[in-house]
Amino acid sequence: MLMSESLTLFRLQKLDTEIDQSRSRLEEIERLLSDDRRLMIATKNHEKAQQNLKDARIKLKLIEDKVEALRIKRKNSQNALFSGNIKNPKELQDLQMETEALQRYIAQLEDEQLETMINHETAEEEYQLAENELKQVKALLIQENAVLVGEQSKLNDTLSRLLREKEAVLQATSQKNQSLYNQLRERKRGVAVVSIVDGSCGICGQAITPADLQAVRSSSVLVFCSSCGRILYEG
Repeated sequence: MLMSESLTLFRLQKLDTEIDQSRSRLEEIERLLSDDRRLMIATKNHEKAQQNLKDARIKLKLIEDKVEALRIKRKNSQNALFSGNIKNPKELQDLQMETEALQRYIAQLEDEQLETMINHETAEEEYQLAENELKQVKALLIQENAVLVGEQSKLNDTLSRLLREKEAVLQATSQKNQSLYNQLRERKRGVAVVSIVDGSCGICGQAITPADLQAVRSSSVLVFCSSCGRILYEG
């Protein structure tokens, strides 16, 4: 019967709409689960901060070792200067000048050492911030993904049920009308059957003529909207 066929096609349309929505959301969930941009950015920032801290530590160690070596050298020069073992005035004068030069150089290096220590502390702080950010991003992704995986599982169950229901509806639909329905679905952005709402097409709003309304109600033929071409159904 064409009325039952029209109703069947309308039910098929509702199922296909739900199936399309479920599949669209599943695709979106899959994209979200595979999207690791936040993790990549946090990891890159962490690696950069880690390398900066490593470089700062090396630089600080080098200048600390250099200052310590010069201090030892200055101490040895001072010991030699005041030991009384050197009698030659020229040698004493040279040693005095060397000690003073070492003192000036050490003072200069100590200023650089202080700046290097400050840079090292800054690098440590930036590394700790990057470390915390990476941990937070990982924890957030675990939480978000758990929710998405749960939704994904429910949607897969829903999709399986909808496909079973669709298969049952297809059994009650003629091959000819299945073909017509599929063609319309392809041309009309997924919507082949539309309800009549207040005497008009529920999609495009075209008013349905009294003759077409009577034809829809009489079930003698399938009736199409004169504007958008979709199958009309009155529930």
